[in-house]
Amino acid sequence: MRKVSLLLTPIILAVFMLLLSACAGNSSNQPVSPTENGGPDTDTTAVPTEEPTPAPTEVPWKVDENGRRLAGTDSGLTRDGTPKKYFTISFDDGITQDKRIIEIYNKYNFKGTFFINTGLFGENWTWVGQTLGMPSLSHLRWTVDEFKTGIYDGQDVESHTFQHPSLKDYSKNAVINQVEVDITNIYDLTGICPVGMAWPGGDTEYTKTTMEIVRDNTSAKFARATTATNGFKLPKSFLKWQPTCSITENAVLKLAEKFLEKEAESDMLFYVWGHGYELDYYDIWDRLDELIKMMTEAEDVICVTNAEFYWLFCDEIPPIK
Repeated sequence: MRKVSLLLTPIILAVFMLLLSACAGNSSNQPVSPTENGGPDTDTTAVPTEEPTPAPTEVPWKVDENGRRLAGTDSGLTRDGTPKKYFTISFDDGITQDKRIIEIYNKYNFKGTFFINTGLFGENWTWVGQTLGMPSLSHLRWTVDEFKTGIYDGQDVESHTFQHPSLKDYSKNAVINQVEVDITNIYDLTGICPVGMAWPGGDTEYTKTTMEIVRDNTSAKFARATTATNGFKLPKSFLKWQPTCSITENAVLKLAEKFLEKEAESDMLFYVWGHGYELDYYDIWDRLDELIKMMTEAEDVICVTNAEFYWLFCDEIPPIK
């Protein structure tokens, strides 16, 4: 028995060595994780716990030095050097007839300009109808809460000064205050900063000095006057921006036809202005509807707000002549 045991010992050792060799071979052929053994593919970068901050998205509008979005800068309109025909229209005071005006605009996918007085929200000027011999005529301004419902959303809202005073008799600081407070209020209400105004009371209510005060000390870049030119030339200056005509003029549709018939040998502008109460007084709502229809359906007319027109020509037309 002892002899057999001695003979088996080398055999057992040989088998044991073969098993060890096989195990070692199998271990070396196992796939190795990239992060094991500190190999060249080891990734030691920490996994972020938060999403990276995205790059800021470019906005399609300009802002002023205070970061306020400027009216009329997101139209996408540019000039290519060829003469064009432009149409714009504005209404003053921010009164309840503006809602019906905007309904007409929306029917034709049109945007207009409205000059408002934020210091007169809710005011009822009954004297307007009394002066015109129609006591029932409404000249009622929106309240601030009504304004906040979005009545003018999508439209161009500009300044008509804070309280509609005669600026020609105001001190420098008073003029600045009337314009800047109104502009600031409109921005606070709409998130869009006005770049223009309309002179309260029309062409008799400002002077060259007043224009210089506005130019040098306020955010207003343009100011609409009231004297009609009955023509289609570009304004000579932006702070005395005279319109083509009023919506109350009987010839407004004839002027519209004349404008459409003309070929643009140079840039042309057809500018109509008015007050919403005048549409009631003269019963000319159909006239407004027809005018907007004519302009929006014309293939060679570019419809713009006052602010949009300003940005197209601000490098060409001076503030004061």
